[in-house]
Amino acid sequence: MYNDIQILVAPNDLDMFKERLRHFQMKGVILTSDIQKFFDHQKIRGYTRMQIDTFAWDSYHNLEGVYQWMTDITSKYYEKIALKTVGKSAEGREILAIEIRNPKAKSKVIVEGAIHGNEWITTEFVTYLAYKLINADKSLNSRLKQVARKYHWFLIPVANPDGYNYSMTVDRLWRKNRRDLGNGTFGVDLNRNFDYSFCNHGGSNNPNNEYYCGPEPFSEPESRALSYFVDNNKGNLNYYFAFHSYGQKIIIPYSDRVKHIENFSEMENYGKQAILKMYKLNGVKYGVGTIYDTYGCRISGDSISWVKKTYKVKYSLAFYLRDNGTYGYALPREKIQPTCKEMLTGLVELMTVRHRMKLLIIYILIICIGLCTPKKYYNHTLFRGIPVTENDLEFFNNISKIYDVDYWRLPGLMYRPVEFLMPPKKKKQFVKEAATKGIYLTTLIEDIQSAFDMQTVKTYIRRNMDSFDWSSYFRLDDIYNWLQDLNKLHPKSMLLMNIGKTTEKRDILAARVVLDKKKKQVTPKVIVEGGIHAREWISIAFVTYFLHQIVTAKESNDMALTKIAKTYEWYFVPVLNPDGYEYTHLKDRMHRKNANDVDINRNFGIAFGTVGVSHAKSSEIYCGPTAFSEAESVAMGNFVRENSKNLQYYLAFHSYGQYMIIPYAFSTKHHENFDEVRDMGLFAANAISKRYGTHYSVGTAYDTVGYITSGVSGCWVKKSFQVPYSKILANRRVPLLIHYTILCSTQNAYNDV
Repeated sequence: MYNDIQILVAPNDLDMFKERLRHFQMKGVILTSDIQKFFDHQKIRGYTRMQIDTFAWDSYHNLEGVYQWMTDITSKYYEKIALKTVGKSAEGREILAIEIRNPKAKSKVIVEGAIHGNEWITTEFVTYLAYKLINADKSLNSRLKQVARKYHWFLIPVANPDGYNYSMTVDRLWRKNRRDLGNGTFGVDLNRNFDYSFCNHGGSNNPNNEYYCGPEPFSEPESRALSYFVDNNKGNLNYYFAFHSYGQKIIIPYSDRVKHIENFSEMENYGKQAILKMYKLNGVKYGVGTIYDTYGCRISGDSISWVKKTYKVKYSLAFYLRDNGTYGYALPREKIQPTCKEMLTGLVELMTVRHRMKLLIIYILIICIGLCTPKKYYNHTLFRGIPVTENDLEFFNNISKIYDVDYWRLPGLMYRPVEFLMPPKKKKQFVKEAATKGIYLTTLIEDIQSAFDMQTVKTYIRRNMDSFDWSSYFRLDDIYNWLQDLNKLHPKSMLLMNIGKTTEKRDILAARVVLDKKKKQVTPKVIVEGGIHAREWISIAFVTYFLHQIVTAKESNDMALTKIAKTYEWYFVPVLNPDGYEYTHLKDRMHRKNANDVDINRNFGIAFGTVGVSHAKSSEIYCGPTAFSEAESVAMGNFVRENSKNLQYYLAFHSYGQYMIIPYAFSTKHHENFDEVRDMGLFAANAISKRYGTHYSVGTAYDTVGYITSGVSGCWVKKSFQVPYSKILANRRVPLLIHYTILCSTQNAYNDV
């Protein structure tokens, strides 16, 4: 979905087609009202025998001209190239290949063009590539020289000579081969006829269909000939390149798969380098990925997937040449040379970048060893202590300085648990001192790294919504890609927006959801915040889940969920601290702050810097130099301000602790509508306890965790905009907790008040 579709409509059907578009409320744009004019502009030239330079890539060439040129250039450079016969077509035409020999070459490259008759530009490029390789010694391009000398090349400009000739002489859009199937039916799509997942996807069993896959794999003489040719040259075959048009894409196998397998990431990286070089040359953008990634569909029986699977060819790729749909198959002749030049640039870059990257990687490893590896917490122990005297409380307040611990639950009041991570080097001394002082101490997790290792991080597959399943965590790019795909699936009810940039210039994305746009009365708003603290992965997971539940509420059988989803105008900010979140994946799982080492949830402009914070940058609760000194807090502050009218709920999700915290976090007293909000929270907590057996505590920060703090987002929102229901909700630390019941129950309580 959401990819352009280009359709050629006959004049007699145009009015009906437009009516169908209107009926289904689909948008259509006319690219040209007469495609034949473009076809007529595609000048076809013959070739003058023995005059190689007249084959100039400023026009398209008929089959006879291509074959005569191949014969002549082979005769001229007979010492280093040879003309090979791959096989014969259905109508008895030869399928020819140019072999460029190199005695020192250890690896081979096979290049295929025009397997589809109507893709004329591919033949032009393959002949252009052959000419450039043959004359590489005269070139100033060192990388072209490198690939010309390093490999033994086989280039097949026209893999489907019958279809190519028929497209030039009879039907410009003819795609298949020309085998007579009987009953006046001709042709099989050769790129659906290879023995890989045959006819399972993107093919047809109907002989009249453009994508007819044939009665069985390799039923066609052309595909059989190509398969024999590949088999005969399989030894040290390093590259297989198939050229197609149109689309401006680099396609990575496997074409029938949704998931990325084998060396996809490696090929994608090389492809990205190639398309960057191509873009710099002519400003033309190419894409890279699998068929599913780029077009949203799957095919089978294609040559590149068969070659890769059968012969384990590491770099088997398809290249879709210009353009992106403006002309399509009617690409004007003046676009031939620019297309050939940019594709040659991209191909050479792709084939040489891996060797340069190996040297770069070695260099990076030498200078960055130890710096580029994520911090590990092997044998770091998670302890829980309970202070029962003032001396105990003082002891726990001082252990951060003495033992370099990382507090997971800060010291607050007596009889409130304190949880902290102890490094292995100081563990023995600490345990001994705690025992001497009679401190109540338990070990929660002996080796915290083993727990981190169980937190699996998955990759989201674009447009495959089921792959974002809340059974694992996801990286920032995957979360953002999922948000974009979710937005495309629900364009009428969801709007994805960028609310600002982080310190490191990453986007901070927010989603607006309105399900009932027909309502005339004022709609109250809810803002949901997640991921303000980088290491609190579960908060991000919950907010994305919550967003998904609200967006899809109309499809749900949960009447309470559907009711609140329709009642409110929703705003979700799943990752308020993108820089920090990425840092926890790449460097340090326990990182809490932003890229400036500021605790964003101590940086809002309420009682700033007064209590429960530090003014030392090294501290985990460093509040920053001034209120709203950070790009992230400024972005969120502006976003809330812009949407403060009718804002009824502000919900900030954290981990861990199983608390519902009511403002104000900087005070030991209860303010404003505390009792009302507490009753609502207790109602929700009771519902959660009954349903899941999980206990949540409700109250201020002082009531629940036993300490006070300042500069908190929820407190600032409540005070600045008189938002009646501003809450901080701390999820439990064990696997994914999905509690939209919090909101459902809160709403039910509110409705009862």
